[in-house]
Amino acid sequence: MNRTSGFTLIELLIGIALTTLALGFVTLFTLDISGFGTDLNTRLETERELDMTLRAMISEIRSMGPGENGAYPVATATGTTLTFFSDIDNDGSFEQVRYFLDGTTLKKGITEATGTEPAQYPPANEVTSEVVHWLVPGTIFTYYAAGLPSEIGPLPSPTDVAKIRLITITGTTDQDPTKPPLPSTLSITVTIRNLRGDI
Repeated sequence: MNRTSGFTLIELLIGIALTTLALGFVTLFTLDISGFGTDLNTRLETERELDMTLRAMISEIRSMGPGENGAYPVATATGTTLTFFSDIDNDGSFEQVRYFLDGTTLKKGITEATGTEPAQYPPANEVTSEVVHWLVPGTIFTYYAAGLPSEIGPLPSPTDVAKIRLITITGTTDQDPTKPPLPSTLSITVTIRNLRGDI
């Protein structure tokens, strides 16, 4: 008897097809895991940006005061823009600080006072930087008069800046709402120390 051993052509083709299919699934799984890791890393980075920005804003808002030109401490107060005066670099002179939403990016503009009597804050001198990326558009700044936000309603829009005593800042970051991970929201409420009880 003459026996031959080995694989037939059909068996080889089926084996190659199964191996290719398995490699395809492994590759797709690896790409999904890698993409999720990248998305998670982006989320953590934007959360860190938002956390650092909110921490900076606590100090800046608490210590706001009149501008070097005698302007009221709060210059602009809308749901997406807050402009105020604060000595953010501790040089004894109050800078004009502007936080504003541009698309999905929160930006910060700083304008140093120029001249002496009277000082000015030329818009052309504003230095702008991006501080938080991938923000979900919407209301970021909510303004309150004296009292706790849980006990009083927010000031109506347009906001009378002379009535502002508390500011709540809320940011939600999400690079792609159609994919995980879920959005992340951080919020703080800050009292303006120099205006406390001064209505």
